[in-house]
Amino acid sequence: MSGATFTAWYTLVVFGIIILVILWAFLPKNKKRYDDIAKSVVDDDSTDLKDNASGRKQESNNNE
Repeated sequence: MSGATFTAWYTLVVFGIIILVILWAFLPKNKKRYDDIAKSVVDDDSTDLKDNASGRKQESNNNE
Protein backbone atom coordinates (compact mmCIF):
# COMPACT_ATOMS: atom_id res chain seq x y z
CA MET A 1 0.00 0.00 0.00
CA SER A 2 1.49 3.30 -1.05
CA GLY A 3 1.63 6.42 1.04
CA ALA A 4 -1.02 8.16 -1.02
CA THR A 5 -3.46 5.27 -0.57
CA PHE A 6 -2.88 5.21 3.17
CA THR A 7 -3.39 8.98 3.38
CA ALA A 8 -6.64 8.74 1.41
CA TRP A 9 -8.03 5.99 3.65
CA TYR A 10 -6.90 7.79 6.80
CA THR A 11 -8.66 10.97 5.62
CA LEU A 12 -11.88 9.07 4.94
CA VAL A 13 -11.81 7.34 8.33
CA VAL A 14 -11.21 10.58 10.23
CA PHE A 15 -13.93 12.34 8.23
CA GLY A 16 -16.35 9.51 9.01
CA ILE A 17 -15.56 9.69 12.73
CA ILE A 18 -16.17 13.45 12.75
CA ILE A 19 -19.54 12.98 11.02
CA LEU A 20 -20.53 10.29 13.56
CA VAL A 21 -19.60 12.51 16.51
CA ILE A 22 -21.64 15.41 15.09
CA LEU A 23 -24.65 13.15 14.49
CA TRP A 24 -24.37 11.69 18.00
CA ALA A 25 -24.20 15.16 19.57
CA PHE A 26 -27.42 16.26 17.88
CA LEU A 27 -29.49 13.15 18.57
CA PRO A 28 -32.89 14.11 20.00
CA LYS A 29 -32.48 11.73 22.96
CA ASN A 30 -29.48 13.80 24.19
CA LYS A 31 -31.39 17.12 24.19
CA LYS A 32 -32.70 16.85 27.77
CA ARG A 33 -29.26 16.03 29.14
CA TYR A 34 -27.63 18.96 27.33
CA ASP A 35 -30.41 21.33 28.45
CA ASP A 36 -29.96 20.23 32.07
CA ILE A 37 -26.20 20.80 31.85
CA ALA A 38 -26.71 24.26 30.31
CA LYS A 39 -29.18 25.25 33.03
CA SER A 40 -26.89 24.04 35.80
CA VAL A 41 -24.16 26.40 34.63
CA VAL A 42 -26.53 29.39 34.76
CA ASP A 43 -28.13 28.38 38.07
CA ASP A 44 -24.80 27.75 39.84
CA ASP A 45 -24.56 29.88 43.00
CA SER A 46 -20.86 29.81 43.57
CA THR A 47 -19.52 31.46 46.73
CA ASP A 48 -16.47 32.59 44.75
CA LEU A 49 -18.54 35.19 42.93
CA LYS A 50 -20.38 36.67 45.91
CA ASP A 51 -19.32 40.00 47.34
CA ASN A 52 -17.52 40.04 50.65
CA ALA A 53 -18.55 42.15 53.67
CA SER A 54 -16.90 45.33 52.38
CA GLY A 55 -18.96 45.26 49.20
CA ARG A 56 -16.02 44.48 46.91
CA LYS A 57 -15.07 41.22 45.29
CA GLN A 58 -12.11 39.57 46.93
CA GLU A 59 -9.78 38.27 44.25
CA SER A 60 -7.40 36.43 46.54
CA ASN A 61 -6.85 35.67 50.19
CA ASN A 62 -3.70 37.82 50.24
CA ASN A 63 -4.27 41.55 50.69
CA GLU A 64 -1.64 42.72 48.26
